[in-house]
Amino acid sequence: MGKSMKYFVIMAMGLTLTACQSTMPNDVILAEYNYPQEEVLQPGETELVSSSTQTEVITSTISNEQDFDAVANTQTVESDAERIAANRAKYIVIDARALPQRGDNGPNVVEYAIRTNNLVGVQLYNRFGTALKIFSFGGCGKYSSTDAAQQAFLLSGGPELDAFGIDPDGDGFACEWDPLPFRAAVKN
Repeated sequence: MGKSMKYFVIMAMGLTLTACQSTMPNDVILAEYNYPQEEVLQPGETELVSSSTQTEVITSTISNEQDFDAVANTQTVESDAERIAANRAKYIVIDARALPQRGDNGPNVVEYAIRTNNLVGVQLYNRFGTALKIFSFGGCGKYSSTDAAQQAFLLSGGPELDAFGIDPDGDGFACEWDPLPFRAAVKN
């Protein structure tokens, strides 16, 4: 094993072990696990628990928001109406803007998909010398997506010509690009 491979394996193991460790912030204390209580608190009662570093309030309920009686004592229909009015006053309506126009950066593959009606794999155009073109230009592997390959194909004279050898079956669709999703979107 080379030095770089050993280094990679050590780093991967270290990251794996680090990811497996459970971490808990130091300032969090779980009351029922760290401080076993013998007496049961009644709803709404609180108790102060002191330790050498901090004091924590333990309650028998999750929060007052979960207790209907506590919320009913602090909130009223009028206070809700005031809060809603304050939120409405802060509400801002932004006018819609026109969408930006695309620059002329080549053929539109969506338009091409809608304009054609042949299926993938049905030969419409004669192809020759495809293997030599793939070897010379790199084939489909040099494109980031099938849409990018189809756009380059159309830009270089496709579908009639296949300058880069990316449409070997002659169906007019480069690198197994599929027009069916675009056609289906138009039908819906």
